[in-house]
Order: sequence, then C-alpha cells, then structure tokens
Amino acid sequence: MNKYHQKIKQRLLSKSRFIYLWWLYKKSKAIAVNQKSAIVFAPHQDDETLGCGGTIALKCDRKVALDVVFLTDGRASYAEYPQICPDQLVQIRQQEAIQALKTLGVAQSAIHFLGKPDGGLAVLSSAERQETINQLVQLLRDRQPQEVYVPYKQDIHPDHKETYALVQAAVQESQLPIEVLQYPVWTRWVPHQLDFKSPELAHAYRLPINKVLNKKIAALAAYQSQYSSIVPGVEPILPPGFIECFISSYEIFFKTSPVKQKLSCEL
Repeated sequence: MNKYHQKIKQRLLSKSRFIYLWWLYKKSKAIAVNQKSAIVFAPHQDDETLGCGGTIALKCDRKVALDVVFLTDGRASYAEYPQICPDQLVQIRQQEAIQALKTLGVAQSAIHFLGKPDGGLAVLSSAERQETINQLVQLLRDRQPQEVYVPYKQDIHPDHKETYALVQAAVQESQLPIEVLQYPVWTRWVPHQLDFKSPELAHAYRLPINKVLNKKIAALAAYQSQYSSIVPGVEPILPPGFIECFISSYEIFFKTSPVKQKLSCEL
C-alpha cells in the first residue's frame, strides 16, 4: 500500500511539474542573450548550471565578462553517511564545478569559492552574515557587473533563500546599478511550493538556449557526486529524474519589478 501511494504521489508531482512549466512558459516573455557583464551566485556547486548553465554558455560564447561565485563549501550533501569524508567531498565538488564551468566556457580565474558552511547560511551569526555581505560587496565593486543571477527567493532550500537575501543586501550596499535576476532550482522540482501570487512571477522571462543545450548537458554530467553513487551502497543525494527538469530548450528568470525605461528584447 505504501509503494502504491508513493507511485500515485510521484505521478501527481510529475503532472504538477508539467503544468507548472507549461504555465511559466505561457506566462514568460521571450528574450535574447545580451552583452551585459554578469556574476552568477550559487549556494552550492551545481545550482549555477541547473538554473542558468545555458545563459552562462551563451554569454561566454560572446566573450562577455562573467564570474561565478559559490557561497557554501558543499560538504553537507552526504552528512548522513559517515563513510563519506566531508573534507574530501569539498574537494570533489570544487573540481566538479571547475570542470562543469570549463565546459560552459568560464575560466578558472573567474570562479570563486567562499567556503561558507553548507546548510548553514540561514544560521550565520550577525557578524558572519555581515562579513559575507562585505565579501560580496567587494566582489561586486571589483567586477562591476551589470547583472547578477541568484536563486529564486522562494526556493524551498534555506541556503537558496539566504543566498538571494545576502546578494540582494550586497547589491544595495554596493550602490551599483545592477539588475538582479532570479533562477528557480528546487521550485522546478516541487512546483506546488510556488507562490503564484508572488510579484516576481508577473515578470517572468524565458531565454532560449537551444544552441548551447548540449554544453549544459555535458556540464551537468560533471557533477557525478550529486547524480551518481560515489560510494557503494549509498544512493545519489538528488532524486531520480531531478536533472531532467533542467534539460530544456529555455531557462526561466524572474525580476522583482519591470524596468522603468522602455524594455528591450534582451535580458
């Protein structure tokens, strides 16, 4: 009976995902890649490729200045399995990120690992939180990006929500004219968590990535520690079918509010 209920639940979730993606596609406005310099902020190693790997590849193909910043060290993804050494996992995930981003066209010198505690962004002390914001402000002022990409602020993972909050605070503190674009990750997997009344959803955009979809797929394949068993007897940390949610001909982004000036056809 439990297995039967589990199958029914999975079918309902799969159907809701399809409806959600269809709704987002219809709701969103088509845009094209642009020449704006950017920084992609990711809570964990793989979020950047899942959420905007195609966008990264398109910008790199155009020789646009682009950096990727990972906030956490990724050590907690297998916290329940003592046979997996956390320090070793940190190294594995960093190398996977470097390989994935190389596939997308990002130079290693443009990849930054801040090493914050995986799963702990939301419980940083006041001093640690401000220190992190200061680091982000320094990166923004050094790189002077025109855009930043962050996880959707309502993504169900606490690290994702806090990454958005930290970056948003840093953007404000930097006093730079930066546009903030949000990419959904866990929201695509658990669509019933989506707040359909959220103002961001009124400003959804879709960027076609057909030309670089194979690059995105190859980059995702670099993250073997997340999608394959790295120790005999231990199941991959991410559920079956998760990665397929992101193998699409377009990527979705949200803006908090519409741009006041005349909106161009580019993101």
